[in-house]
Amino acid sequence: MKFLLLSAMLLLVHLVRAQTVAVDAFASLLNQTKQAQVIDVRTPAEFADGHLPNAVNINSQREDFRQALGELDKTRPVFVYCLSGGRSKAAAEKLRELGYPTVYELQGGYLKWSSKMMPVAGVTPSGDASQWTVARFDSLIRTQPVVLVDVYATWCAPCKKMAPIVDKLTTELAGQVTIIKANADTEKALLAQYQVDELPTLLLFRNGKLANRQIGFCDEAALRGLLKQ
Repeated sequence: MKFLLLSAMLLLVHLVRAQTVAVDAFASLLNQTKQAQVIDVRTPAEFADGHLPNAVNINSQREDFRQALGELDKTRPVFVYCLSGGRSKAAAEKLRELGYPTVYELQGGYLKWSSKMMPVAGVTPSGDASQWTVARFDSLIRTQPVVLVDVYATWCAPCKKMAPIVDKLTTELAGQVTIIKANADTEKALLAQYQVDELPTLLLFRNGKLANRQIGFCDEAALRGLLKQ
């Protein structure tokens, strides 16, 4: 029995090392690893716009990228990520070719990490005061037939990507749909009331009731489709 259990555990470790790891598991492994090497392979500009805590930037576009990876400590686990997973996949393959025995690749990259409201560094959370008390928000959705709430954060990568689309529709559909933005850093009561734990989250209200919820980035076509539902 003990042999079978040990074999199963070894197989699980092998699978984790050989595959990408989802956000929650990645964060758990990071917390459990005392000497983790967290490598961000995005460009310096992307890194400066927000990154995982304690991450080191090694740009995958560098001519000496492979050499830079080879200078890491092979005795310590490597946690690698990029924006969405493409560059980190190639980096993880290089790390394994270079002989690193323990490489964890973040599934979905920084986009997924920040959308799950995980800790980030290099950004300053909003210090603004809350704009929406529960009473004020309830009054809004009771008096307006259609209300779309964009729950976002300034440090959330997919939120920033979606912001211009939301702004465009806010202007275009004025008088037809009430579109408001709720900052996740300041509107804690609203997040708790509607159990928002991922960003961006879109909440669509019709006649005072929650009619739909959309989690994650939406392009313009998807947003228009949501409003027609």
